[in-house]
Amino acid sequence: MVKYDFKGRLAAVTGGASGIGEAVCEAFAKNSSDVAVMDINEIAGRNLAAELSEKYKVKANFYKCNVADFEETQNTGLKILKDYGRIDTLITAAGYGSKVAITELGIDEWKKTVDINLNGTFYAIKAFISKMIEQKKGNIILIGTGAVITGSGGGVHYASTKVAQYGIVKALSYELLPSGIRSNIITPHIIDTPMLRKRYPDNPETNAKLAARVPIGRIGLPADIANIALFLASDESAYICGADIVADGGGLFYLNPAASK
Repeated sequence: MVKYDFKGRLAAVTGGASGIGEAVCEAFAKNSSDVAVMDINEIAGRNLAAELSEKYKVKANFYKCNVADFEETQNTGLKILKDYGRIDTLITAAGYGSKVAITELGIDEWKKTVDINLNGTFYAIKAFISKMIEQKKGNIILIGTGAVITGSGGGVHYASTKVAQYGIVKALSYELLPSGIRSNIITPHIIDTPMLRKRYPDNPETNAKLAARVPIGRIGLPADIANIALFLASDESAYICGADIVADGGGLFYLNPAASK
C-alpha cells in the first residue's frame, strides 16, 4: 500500500464501525490521520476507535450518530469540530440496503432507505461543509454502489437512493471547487461486507460463485475501497474532481445481467 502522510489531518467517517467504513478508518489511521468514527453501533465504534488510537498513535474518537436524524448529525459534527478544530476529509460510508421486489416494497422500507442513504449523505455534508468553506480546503468522498449500473444488489429503493449520490457529487463539485473543496465518489461492486453477507453467506460454494462473476478472480475487500479513498484524500489526486472511481475487479464492464441475480 502506498504510504501517505496525513499527520495533523482529520478524516470523519460515517458508518465507520464496520465494512468499508471500518476499513477506511483503519487506512487513514495507518497513514497518520486522526479519525472520527461516526456510527450508530456504539460498542463496535468505541472498540475500533480505541484500537486505532493504541495501534497507530493517532487521535481516534467514536461519535454515536444516526445519520438519518438531521439534528443528531449536526450536533455530532459540532462535537467533532470542537474536539479536533478542523475537518479535512469526510467519507460517507453509512448505508442501508435490502432486496425487496417493487410489488412487496412498503412505504416504511422506502423511507428508511431514503433516510439513511440519501438524507444521511446530505446531513453529513451539511454538518461539515461550512468549516471546509472557512478553511478553503476539504475533501468529500461518497461511497456509491455498482447497483446504479446493474440495478441488482437491492430493490428500486436502494438503487434510486444511491443514484442520487452521484448527482450530489456533481453538484458539489460545480458549486464548491472555487472554495477549494473536492468531491468524488467511489463505486464498489461485490465487496466482502456485512451488507453483502446478509444476502450471500460466507461459505466456499457461495464465494466461488461470487468470484466467478469478477474477471479479476476474487471478491473485493473493504481495503480495496479504503485505498482509493486514501488516494482521493491525498494531494496526489488534486486534479480529480467530480469523478466516479469504479472499483469492481472489471465486473461491471464484463457483467452479464443474468449472472447478477
